[in-house]
Amino acid sequence: KILLENLKTLASIGVYEHEKKNKQEIIINLEIILTKKEKPILDKFKNVTDYGQFRKIILQVIEIKHYDLLETLCNEIAKKILKIDEVKKVKIKITKPKAFKDCDVSVQFSNL
Repeated sequence: KILLENLKTLASIGVYEHEKKNKQEIIINLEIILTKKEKPILDKFKNVTDYGQFRKIILQVIEIKHYDLLETLCNEIAKKILKIDEVKKVKIKITKPKAFKDCDVSVQFSNL
């Protein structure tokens, strides 16, 4: 299992006009279940799945375009990550911490 927690970045996301004009902060949490059992045999990087690739995919998908919906962004990221051979299952949660003054809003996708 690999976890990426509390990745904070700016995204062009939202259906309202002010959201389309200005990027806003989102927080991404990702849980990945791998297909193979990995052991860091002899402490070698080649023996494990590079978790940096998942962060890179997330940031690339966010930069591609404006997304109206968190649901769409969530599904796009999940689709890209699920294309990696070692990935069996994925759970992704995207939060807009400033959507409202009194609460955060999140969307979650999971095939766990």
